[in-house]
Amino acid sequence: MSRKPLQQLSGRPARLSRDQILDQAMALIAGGGGETFSLRKLAQALDTVPGNLYTYFASKEALFDAMADRALTALDDSYDHSSDWQTEIENWMNALRAAIRSQPALLYIIGLAGSAPGAVRRIDSISRILVAQGMTLPNAVLQAQSLLWAVMGFTMFELQAADKKILSQLKKSGAHEDFPAVMQHLALDDLNPLWEATVSRTLLGLRGLL
Repeated sequence: MSRKPLQQLSGRPARLSRDQILDQAMALIAGGGGETFSLRKLAQALDTVPGNLYTYFASKEALFDAMADRALTALDDSYDHSSDWQTEIENWMNALRAAIRSQPALLYIIGLAGSAPGAVRRIDSISRILVAQGMTLPNAVLQAQSLLWAVMGFTMFELQAADKKILSQLKKSGAHEDFPAVMQHLALDDLNPLWEATVSRTLLGLRGLL
């Protein structure tokens, strides 16, 4: 009588894949937050041992780098690059905002992997756009890095403000009669006007630096 392979008897997959590990890591961070994430928990979720993960990633930091790289590479493929420089930067800002809103775990991943290949590649890409318009390389790199973090910062606040309790507190804190004209125009329930103002101000600032 033939015998089944040990892996099959245990009910475990015959072999892990890199994408399978990345997908499960993203799911764990999305479900429980990055602060409690560990390779041991990831291995448990994949029904394997931590040592098997090191076949693909040398450390947790290397795993985060790979997750950021994959997310940002997919982001770059999601929009048209044939537009003029201002439209391309605006499109990328919109795409990054949409990606983080749909997968908030990206905030944690990109934040920890700010020097991951995907992040550096995107900073390099935006820097090249600005250099082509006459900006010096040192300033272009700083502006590109600032752009990445500005979108992340806005979206982090946006995600927090979506919480009904926080939104209620924001409204109560502004429920006074000192600035009625200002209060009626603040973006609270709908942050799209505030986002549009942020993008517009960013592009205006970049044009002023060129």
